[in-house]
Amino acid sequence: MGAVLAVLIMVTSASAAFGQRRGSFLEPRRAGAFELKGTALLAEMKAGDLMVHPGIELTCLGRSAGPLHKGVRIGLGMLDRSGSLAVSESGTSERRRTFLPEVSGVLRLDPFRSRIRPFVEGELGMAATILDVRTFDSMGDRTNYDVPNFDPTLQYGWAAGARIRIGNGAFMTVRYGERFGGQLDIPNPIEAGDAPAQIGNERYVMGMGLSLAL
Repeated sequence: MGAVLAVLIMVTSASAAFGQRRGSFLEPRRAGAFELKGTALLAEMKAGDLMVHPGIELTCLGRSAGPLHKGVRIGLGMLDRSGSLAVSESGTSERRRTFLPEVSGVLRLDPFRSRIRPFVEGELGMAATILDVRTFDSMGDRTNYDVPNFDPTLQYGWAAGARIRIGNGAFMTVRYGERFGGQLDIPNPIEAGDAPAQIGNERYVMGMGLSLAL
């Protein structure tokens, strides 16, 4: 019995020392992350043109006992913007914008605890194109809101990037990823009857921003 107890004490002490060692692969509890990035979406249209549009992404990753972190990513891309398309005699105006909202579950492998921390991740979720139409009166107050076009699709993808420590719990993060899924229609914000443009099945996203440890 004494020998068993001695072995248990030795194993416990070794595990504690391993977990406390700086830069160890398995730590007692790894911090999560809250990330805000500006993005650029690159996609080839069905007509053969290359589309590049700006966006923003918010990622929240939970704490973990190991190098795998689970979280959620929400993104919003701006595909087109047309303001004051029509002004009536009463002074009302109409503004139309086309957005690309996205939401995905994320699984990130983040094994290193050094100043520069490379990572890889996979994601699965949904994306959609939305035509946002708003009407304003002569005073600039919104009088009507409508979403005449909504085209959703499933998507999945992978990404690789790195977090670079710039302060206590603060990192600069850079990321490149590819997403695959169904085609997305982009409605013409001016002429509703025109055939919509289409984003292809493969899309590329580059991002840079700030990451805070949670």
